[in-house]
Amino acid sequence: MKKQLFDSFEEVVEAFGEDNLVIITFMPQIIFYLSNFNIQPVWTTPSEVNDNKLAFYFIKAETKKPYEAWQKRRLEKEHKKSQSQGEN
Repeated sequence: MKKQLFDSFEEVVEAFGEDNLVIITFMPQIIFYLSNFNIQPVWTTPSEVNDNKLAFYFIKAETKKPYEAWQKRRLEKEHKKSQSQGEN
């Protein structure tokens, strides 16, 4: 799919619909999505909820596989961490 450039958030909402957008502010998750799945946000703006963070808007349909992989990776990291703490 060819990416579009938008001049305003209203244009993004008009193009995709607000329900079809996912907002992510957690930078490690964003980097994971970009580096492992090569998906790009359609809009970036300062977060209205988290001070000093950026909000990255992704198309919801594009984030299904990355989100599942992210959750799996998190669980694996937590499992490894709990195993290593149990050995001490």
